[in-house]
Amino acid sequence: MLKVNPSLSHILGFTENELISLTLRDITFSEDFVKLDDYISQLLLGKISSHQIETRLLHKHNYGIWTLLSISLVQSNEGNPLYLIIQVQNITERKKVEERYFNFIERSSEAMIIISNRKIQYINETGLKFLNISEKEEIIGKTVIDFIHPDKRNISVNYINRVEAGETIYRIEEIFGRVDGKFINVEFTAFPVYNGEKNDMHVIMKDISEKKKTEQFLLNSEKLNVAGQLAAGIAHEVRNPLTAIKGFLQIMDRESIGSKMYFDVLLSEVNRIELVLTELLLLSKPQNTKHKFINLESIIEQVISLMSTQAILHNIEIKKEINTDTCMISCDENQLKQVFINFIKNSIEAMPNGGPIYIKVFKRDNDSILIHIIDRGSGIPAEILKRIWEPFFTTKEKGTGLGMMICNNIIENHNGKLQISSSPNGTTIGIILPLNK
Repeated sequence: MLKVNPSLSHILGFTENELISLTLRDITFSEDFVKLDDYISQLLLGKISSHQIETRLLHKHNYGIWTLLSISLVQSNEGNPLYLIIQVQNITERKKVEERYFNFIERSSEAMIIISNRKIQYINETGLKFLNISEKEEIIGKTVIDFIHPDKRNISVNYINRVEAGETIYRIEEIFGRVDGKFINVEFTAFPVYNGEKNDMHVIMKDISEKKKTEQFLLNSEKLNVAGQLAAGIAHEVRNPLTAIKGFLQIMDRESIGSKMYFDVLLSEVNRIELVLTELLLLSKPQNTKHKFINLESIIEQVISLMSTQAILHNIEIKKEINTDTCMISCDENQLKQVFINFIKNSIEAMPNGGPIYIKVFKRDNDSILIHIIDRGSGIPAEILKRIWEPFFTTKEKGTGLGMMICNNIIENHNGKLQISSSPNGTTIGIILPLNK
């Protein structure tokens, strides 16, 4: 160093004479000096004319000072390098603010991503969890479009164009893809930050998957409520004249007016209509459940006995397998039978060529029991599987689309949980119920 001014002495704590007796290496952190030395070499080689670099300089009392160095090369008339002029600005406070801001971003509960030229340059820890990524290196440098659902890419490109043009986009819902192939619903806000050439895009994302599930649940509940009101109206309108018809038929039967065979057929059909109306009313209001402690195995045996005739007609064998020493549960027996009958009936319909249906019971843990109903049908396509809980959605010609919703409600009312998995090799229904202690 040939000459220093009092400001540098103030920044580093050395006197001017002390500084002149030192080299640049003496007042620079060793790991930072390599980078600084490289910049100076480029200046001397004429590759750059001036440059700014952030680096740490060493205070006299042996602690670091963050500085911004503006380095210029002074040359002779012949173009030979004479000396360097280095202007030193203390940016320690700014770096502290940046570090606090960086820590805030890094620990934020919302995912934050910085995108430049449509490539991801930075992502915080929450963003990594969003996309199920373990290391930042797995995503840095990749194109953000690759992580957007294919159906949403065209509109996403439009958003990116608008942000790059200087517009801020607020609270837009998007579908992002994770590295494990799953998609999540996110709400994002994107705003431009000028980088000296063009706008980078800063994105803040929030996972709204649970919010979307809740919205869908409320929508389905509303549909079911409307269905219930409709069912109640139909049932009551039909039941009133049906009661009169049934009464007069019974009177005519007692007085032997007409053929006995005709009366039997008519009464049988009227009774069937009454049964259908009773099932329809399940949608209109909660039924009074009659819970009692009962052995689940006995319920399954009764259901198998009831469904065996239909199974035999379709060349199907229903096999029971109990893998637990306790099956005592608190339940409404008739409602659980309704659930098992519905699922077994679906399994029979899924196996037109016959085969086995397995009912397996396991002790899931100390508090619950797991029932599997397994068929060997062709399975349920993914696009249908995700919609089977929707009321009125059905693939059956004469189906109402209400059976799965009713079964799910019954299991939930028993503090249980219903699960369905399917593949081209068959479908497995999982029913989790709490054990009685």
